Amino acid sequence: MRSISLASMIVSVAVMAGVATAYNPIGQSCDTPGGYGCSQDASVNGGNAFIYECASTDEFVYVAGCACPTCCVATTSGAFCT
Repeated sequence: MRSISLASMIVSVAVMAGVATAYNPIGQSCDTPGGYGCSQDASVNGGNAFIYECASTDEFVYVAGCACPTCCVATTSGAFCT
């Protein structure tokens, strides 16, 4: 459970900051289905930012890639590429 809490904290910080952070949540468990976030990791989308979602399967999934490493904004109503 400790890793789930840590993942939730990292995602929460990314959402509150509203910018991409170097973190790859894809495939990890989540507990807020329908929630979106932004992230950036060298192993995903050529190192550019991307949008992910907590799917109904309680797992983070890749939604869309953005055009640059800092081109993603997460808000309380979703995430989008800038």
